[in-house]
Amino acid sequence: MKLRELKETAAARLAQEGIELPYLEVQVLFSHFLSLSKTRQILESEKEIEESDVRKVLSAVEERCSHTPLSYITGHREFYGLDFTVTSDTLIPRPDTETLVETALEFLNGRQDAKILDMCTGTGCAGIAIAANASVSSLTLCDISRKALECAKTNAKALLPPSLQVNFIHSDLFENIEDSNFDVIVSNPPYIRKDFLETLSPEVRKEPYIALFDEDGDGLGLCRKIASSAAGHLVRGGLLAIECDYRQTSALSEIISQNGFTRVRIAKDLAGRERVVSGERE
Repeated sequence: MKLRELKETAAARLAQEGIELPYLEVQVLFSHFLSLSKTRQILESEKEIEESDVRKVLSAVEERCSHTPLSYITGHREFYGLDFTVTSDTLIPRPDTETLVETALEFLNGRQDAKILDMCTGTGCAGIAIAANASVSSLTLCDISRKALECAKTNAKALLPPSLQVNFIHSDLFENIEDSNFDVIVSNPPYIRKDFLETLSPEVRKEPYIALFDEDGDGLGLCRKIASSAAGHLVRGGLLAIECDYRQTSALSEIISQNGFTRVRIAKDLAGRERVVSGERE
């Protein structure tokens, strides 16, 4: 089968299952499984594809048709200009979370040798992106999931210089965090309300439940716990920044204010929705 024909077959199959932007997704799958760049896919459209590669691509297409997220199929996701390894044990990094990174980087501008804690780290995307773009002396990545921490280790090793001190702590929030002098604590905790489950896409519902949903009715239970303990692990003037749903920012601002933080601010994501609430320790 020619490359052009395989591409048309794959895109038609994805479109049949209601996958948005099927040709773009096929391009990503071809790049990953056939090692063909976008340019080569165009220039070599009449190239004959070996039968084994045809089967490999069509198998991946069928997996995508079952609404398995594309990043779980390829094992990769770009975030803040970095290529992160992704597994089914982690939340897939999203552009929304780049607002969390930007909030921390703005605070760190001009500061040297900062100590960073990324709570509920998942792939490590937020903490690693901050450490890759600021003067950081140490980075601590913390998660309740051991499998997520293994993924974060893989990403830290691949994306950060070996000279940087990176700590990986398996912990239920601050339970095993002994350090009390972080300059910045960032977190993208589970904050989706359980009653929002039916509103989520089939792809999102295949991501880890523990990384998505909060047990409290308003989705802010873990945010409350983080805010109530964070001040004791920050230097004076240190920053706490938490990502949340745009419908939760007012409530989270009040929670952070009540827990010893001043200069509470709300930052908007790329879509213009309020996404990150931050405050500085008194």
